[in-house]
Amino acid sequence: MIKEKLKKEIENSLIKNNIKICFPIIIQKNKFKKMGHFQINNLFSISNKCKINYLILVKKIIKKINYKKMIKKINFSKPCFINIFLNPEWVIKEIEKIFRKEFFFKKNNKKVVIDYSSPNVAKSMHVGHLRSTIIGDSMAKIMEFTGYNVIRVNHIGDWGNQFGMLIAYLKKKNIYDINNMSINEIEKIYCQAKKTSLIDKKFLQKTEKYTAKLQQNCNYYNNIWKKVVQLTLKKNKEIYKLLNISLKDQNICGESFYKHIVKKIIKNLLQKKIAVIKNGNVIVFLKHLKNRKGEEMGIILQKKSGVFLYSAIDIACMKYRCKKLQANIILYYIDSRQKQYIQQIYEISKKAGYISQKTKIKHHIFGMMLSQNNHPFQTRSGKTIKLIDLIQTSIQRAKKIILKKNKKITKTKLSDLSKKIGIGALKYSDLSKNRKTNYVFKFKNMISFEGNTSLYIQYTYIRIFSILKRFKKNVSNLKEKIMFVNNDELNLSIKILEFKEIILETVKTGQPHLICKYLYKISSIYSKFYEKHKILNKKNKKIRNSRLKISFLVSKILKKGLNLLGIETIESI
Repeated sequence: MIKEKLKKEIENSLIKNNIKICFPIIIQKNKFKKMGHFQINNLFSISNKCKINYLILVKKIIKKINYKKMIKKINFSKPCFINIFLNPEWVIKEIEKIFRKEFFFKKNNKKVVIDYSSPNVAKSMHVGHLRSTIIGDSMAKIMEFTGYNVIRVNHIGDWGNQFGMLIAYLKKKNIYDINNMSINEIEKIYCQAKKTSLIDKKFLQKTEKYTAKLQQNCNYYNNIWKKVVQLTLKKNKEIYKLLNISLKDQNICGESFYKHIVKKIIKNLLQKKIAVIKNGNVIVFLKHLKNRKGEEMGIILQKKSGVFLYSAIDIACMKYRCKKLQANIILYYIDSRQKQYIQQIYEISKKAGYISQKTKIKHHIFGMMLSQNNHPFQTRSGKTIKLIDLIQTSIQRAKKIILKKNKKITKTKLSDLSKKIGIGALKYSDLSKNRKTNYVFKFKNMISFEGNTSLYIQYTYIRIFSILKRFKKNVSNLKEKIMFVNNDELNLSIKILEFKEIILETVKTGQPHLICKYLYKISSIYSKFYEKHKILNKKNKKIRNSRLKISFLVSKILKKGLNLLGIETIESI
């Protein structure tokens, strides 16, 4: 936590100067190492708020700063920066603490519900589910690591209109046995049903009728529903296992889970006059919601046919998580197109008193994966790419790269490595992008030994693993103190100390790409260090052991960082 500690040092200096602190102190890494390791870059803002000339302020800070602990030197540079040089002895002490202990975060007892993946039933998972699944899962791992009590939720779409549509089409075609059908066959039937509903009004009416009967617990419709759900979940489970996703059966809490709660919700919203009945439909009108003509619009919760819509289910879901689960934080990993919808559900729930004051609800939006033409990632025929096909393509590409490196590799090892490298590359390629933005997907850039890729980081890990293996002793038992012979060792060690800070920043922002960026940077710094300095072959035992300890710490960070992203490390290619 270097930045936080530096902030405290600066704050203490200001307090000694009788300067009241009513402003943030922004500390950033210095781009030019010769100018210092860190810098204060909002000095003008601080001086204006304190009503002190910035040059006088600089002198006051420098005069009262504590040079005994973490700061060795502090100076001023134009136009208006305070540059901070860390004390190498302080860095050594902090590095030794990490070497002796695992990276540790105290339990904070805060309960966080993370809603992610959430595919619809009766369909294969497609590329659109990749971001929700892997971003949500990595954040679940990261928040668990930092001490949160994480409740994972896979809110599957298993209770909506698609079932009425599917049942109507099965009846239309006199199909009564679906036991031996695959999910692909079910999906084809659903696609035909959807097409039929667009051109046949009578079929659409039957769809709504059968959806209502399903939601009223009719045995015949329930049996079809159960079989389709089981088929879908079985297929999804295979994909989760391949992707190393930590969602389990007990994490499934789909729309059907709230079928008994939703009736009470509708009744309660009507009693509170938040919802009204109009033309037989149960609707909530929000003042700010207008159509193109400027007329008031409403959110339908229940149709006059008796069918509950997603809105009613999602309100029930939000209430359950707040009241029953007593979540301190609820995170939704749903794409950016759902931003307005989530906001509406939140407003209705808050108005009804379903959300407690202690609960924070955040929609961590994410952009789309695009093809090179900047359109949604699809096949040439315009069909959505299935997630399993994307995964298999990535594995096959990894296999080719491995065979180029090692033609004598065994089939078993090739199969294992190609899965780890291919899936790791696919996940890292997505996670390394800012989740808020769309991005163009390119296989070519994904599996490479160069640039910000998982394979580059894996290769750095392999390199360190090889050094530690050849040492033939347990590095964790080395008693020699870490020492800095040059600035490269100091800078690498400072980067090691930033790991904890990056993890906490990721939790704060819900942005796993910050970890990716950090892992790539520390890998780059280590690779340059490795090429420039002897490690295992260094004759001086103290320097050798010091460098082995630093290498060991970098390997620990790379492994932990990749594991938090849901990526398995490899020890050889």
